[in-house]
Amino acid sequence: SQPTENEVYIRPKYDKYGRAYYRIPNARTEENLIAVCPRVAEKVIPVIFLPGVMGSNLKDNFDNKVWRADMPQSADAALDWIPTTPEDRKRLLDPATTVVDGGGKVLYSDQEGNPFPSREERGWGTALYRSYGEPLHVLQYMLHDEHILLDNLFNGTRRLTTRQLLIGEDLGAERGEEALTEAEVRHSYDFLFPVHVFGYNWLQSNVDSAAKLHDYIQQTLSTYHDRLALKKVILVTHSMGGLVARHYSEKMGGQDTILGIVHGVMPDLGSPAAYRRMAIGESAIPFGWVVGSNAAKMMPVLAQSPGPLQLLPGMAYGPGWLKIQHGRETESWPKVEPYEEIYLNEENWWRLCEKHLLLGNVEQEWTLYKNRIQIDVKKFIEGLSRHYHPNSWAFYGASSTHPSDAYLLWKEVPYIPDTFTSTSASPQFGPAVGNMKNGTVALPTPSTQRKDREKQCQYELTSSGTAGDGTVPVTSGCITYSGLCSLLATDVDHEGAYAVGNIEMGNNNLSLAMKFTLRAIVKMVQEVPGCQ
Repeated sequence: SQPTENEVYIRPKYDKYGRAYYRIPNARTEENLIAVCPRVAEKVIPVIFLPGVMGSNLKDNFDNKVWRADMPQSADAALDWIPTTPEDRKRLLDPATTVVDGGGKVLYSDQEGNPFPSREERGWGTALYRSYGEPLHVLQYMLHDEHILLDNLFNGTRRLTTRQLLIGEDLGAERGEEALTEAEVRHSYDFLFPVHVFGYNWLQSNVDSAAKLHDYIQQTLSTYHDRLALKKVILVTHSMGGLVARHYSEKMGGQDTILGIVHGVMPDLGSPAAYRRMAIGESAIPFGWVVGSNAAKMMPVLAQSPGPLQLLPGMAYGPGWLKIQHGRETESWPKVEPYEEIYLNEENWWRLCEKHLLLGNVEQEWTLYKNRIQIDVKKFIEGLSRHYHPNSWAFYGASSTHPSDAYLLWKEVPYIPDTFTSTSASPQFGPAVGNMKNGTVALPTPSTQRKDREKQCQYELTSSGTAGDGTVPVTSGCITYSGLCSLLATDVDHEGAYAVGNIEMGNNNLSLAMKFTLRAIVKMVQEVPGCQ
């Protein structure tokens, strides 16, 4: 409503402790002036964002940058890695000598003013700016847009907030589709939602990262202490960040500190793409320049890094996702379980890990790798299977425009001599390391592996090109857990899953994933008592 003649509306301000106050004007008694102080939210529900693999900045123990992609400098930073040798990559990207770097670029650090600590203090500098800079800014904007409501009150306008624009909109979720109501949106404005970022060392085990998440949640809650609406946080995750959140929630007793979780493009069952990267390297720019564009560069890094290895398909993914085509015959692996048959396989040429590429003391490195698979990887993947926070929401990529690896195929092709690098292995080690060719690699196998021992064979690893997000196929992204609050299929690519669209152009231009995330957060807080 508009003020009457003797009313004056007072715009609230926040002091350094985040409490609202109002500057009341002086007036004579006979003026009978009424100061109208709009009630604003003061109680806090923190939102913590967890990046995916390679989504957190890293530095070494001497404070030197190891991995950071601050646009527009990210291309230059990645270019520096191109001449790096496999030995240097292994040394630099070592989970034991790297830590999270909080010095990354941050958009509009003091945008929120007194209600929250600065964005740097909330960990935004730990996240890869290339992937998350704009999405984090827009997410915080949507969760802290009370100024629009105040402007409407003071100026007599009727501009709608993003949350209000979502009222009644059907997002097309395949499970749990329920549009926002006006009452739900109104209730959400009883709270403040500071967005924090939990950057973690993605080279280390997700178990270690989950333990650090516990500490970060406790630290975040203590930041707001008496301002908390309840002693819980909301987690928003990207890719592997969802596995970190789930392990903390379901395997470390963290469920009671979490109000709910939004999972974006989480590899629920793992992804064959993890095998592909280790076998032939990463072709995507700039990430491939950093972690390695072929097996010789990539394998020494991944073999020593539990986090990326924990993205491999587990038992729940099912058998047969790795296929080997010999002429008209095709065999499929694993038959039963992937750990012994593929990841620890020492005999077959299509095994995951090549000993001779591990560098250093080969037998010692192989022993460490085996222990990593048996303890860090298998125990983590199988222990987490089918365990989810009871208030979980998820979206995944399900588009054929982002071909993914539901399965992989080593396809036999005509043998072409002299197409391989000087790192060719002797028969006891298996295949040579081939040159990259259109995103695949060609490998000759020893003639002893063929019935016709006069011939030598050559194979290329090809993707099945199934629907997904370019990394996680529908097979893994579409969570079958019946307890999910909502599940949405989207047309997103993996890295840009939280791409925002154009919020300035109105709600129709905001990405479906961001709408879903905002709606989930609004739904989560409905049972939390608001302003009295």
